[in-house]
Amino acid sequence: MTLHILFLDIPSNGHVLPKLDVVDRLVRRGHRVTYVVAEGLADRVRRFGADVVAYASTDPLASLSEDDPAAATRAFFRENLAILRAAQEHFGDERPDAVAYDEAAFQAGRILSRIWGLPPVLLTPSVVSNEHYSYIEHRDRLAPGHGLADPVEEIAEALAGFGLADQLPDFLWNTRRVQELTISFVPSRMQPAYETFDPEQVFFVGPSVGKRDFLGTWEPPAGASRVALVSLGSVRNGDAGFFETVAGAFAGRPWHVVMTVGDGLGDADVERIAALAPNVEVHRWISNVGVLEHADVFVTHGGSGSLVEAWHTATPVVIVPPAPDFLPYADRTLELGAGRVIPPSELDAARLVAEVEAVASDGAVRARLRELREDTRTAGGAQRAADAIEAHLGVHAREREAS
Repeated sequence: MTLHILFLDIPSNGHVLPKLDVVDRLVRRGHRVTYVVAEGLADRVRRFGADVVAYASTDPLASLSEDDPAAATRAFFRENLAILRAAQEHFGDERPDAVAYDEAAFQAGRILSRIWGLPPVLLTPSVVSNEHYSYIEHRDRLAPGHGLADPVEEIAEALAGFGLADQLPDFLWNTRRVQELTISFVPSRMQPAYETFDPEQVFFVGPSVGKRDFLGTWEPPAGASRVALVSLGSVRNGDAGFFETVAGAFAGRPWHVVMTVGDGLGDADVERIAALAPNVEVHRWISNVGVLEHADVFVTHGGSGSLVEAWHTATPVVIVPPAPDFLPYADRTLELGAGRVIPPSELDAARLVAEVEAVASDGAVRARLRELREDTRTAGGAQRAADAIEAHLGVHAREREAS
C-alpha cells in the first residue's frame, strides 16, 4: 500500500537532519513524501526524494534571545501558521494520507490533522511529556523564574477560526502531552520516566544519523593526539565569546579542536576565531558523528541531538548549557554519569581545560558511555522509525478503505 505523508518542519538543522534518513527510507519503499520546510533548507530535503514545499520563514529562532517569556512561543506559533498556510495552499482540495510534524511544528500539525481528519505523527529530536513526566516542569524546577508564557489569546483566536476553540490545551507549549503516534529520536535511557510511556504509541528510536555526508566528512590531521569537538548546536550558536574562550583555552595545548559554529556568527567573527590558535579548526557545519568517531571529548550546549550523537559514539561530554532549555538534559547527563556540566557563569579557560581533561580520563564515565552506546545503537534509528510509521499508517489506510 502506497502512502502519501505530509511532513512539517521548522527552520533548524537540528530538527530537520534526524528526519532525512527516515524520509529516504520511506521514499525508497515506494511512499510519497511532501515536506514543508523553510526555503533555506529546501535543497537538503529535496535530495532525499521528497516533494518540497518551501515557505518564507518568519525566523522564529531570533526570538530565543529575547527576555519576554512569551516571545518564543508567540514567534513559533506565528511560524506554525506560516507552515500551515503553505500546506493548505499546496494541497488545495487534495489530501495526503497523514500529517507528520516536528515537535516545534506541533500546532500546525495538530490543526491540519484535525481539520483534515488525518492520522497525526509527532517526530521529535527531544524527550517528551506525559502525565508522569513534564519536560516543562523539569526545566522550571531547575531554572525557576524563567518559564515560558503561551500567547493564549492569540492561539485561542486562531483555533476558533478552525473550529477547534474547545481544544486549546492541546496547542499550548506548557500543557501539551503526547497524544499521537510519536517517534522520538532519543534512546529510552535519555527519557525520564520512559517506562511510563505506552510502547505502542511512543517509539524511542535513538539517533537517526545517516544521510549526512553532504555536511562534509572529517579525518584527524596527522599528528593529532587528542581531539575535541565543540558545538553550540543549530539554534543558540551566536555566542562569539564562548568560542573565543574555547579557542584561547586550548591554544598551545596537545589537543586538536574542531568547532562547528553554525549560522549564528558573521564571517568576520568566524575568521577571527579561526585565527586564534593553529590547533583549532572552525566550520560552519560538519557531520558531528564524523568527528565524534575520532574525538576524546565533546564540548556541547547539551541539546538532545548532540547528546545522542555522543552516546552513539561513546564520547564523554562537557555541557555548557546556554539557556534553561538545556538544563533537563544536563541534569539527566549527571544522573546517568555520562559527562560533566559547567554553568556558563563559571566558564573560563582554566575550568574548561580541567573538566575536559578530567572527563576524558574518567574510566567510570567511559564505561557508562559504552553501555549507553549499546542501548543507543540497538534502539532502531531511522529503520525502526520508518517501520513504525508505515505500520501505523497502513492500519489507518486499510480501516479507511474498509469503511
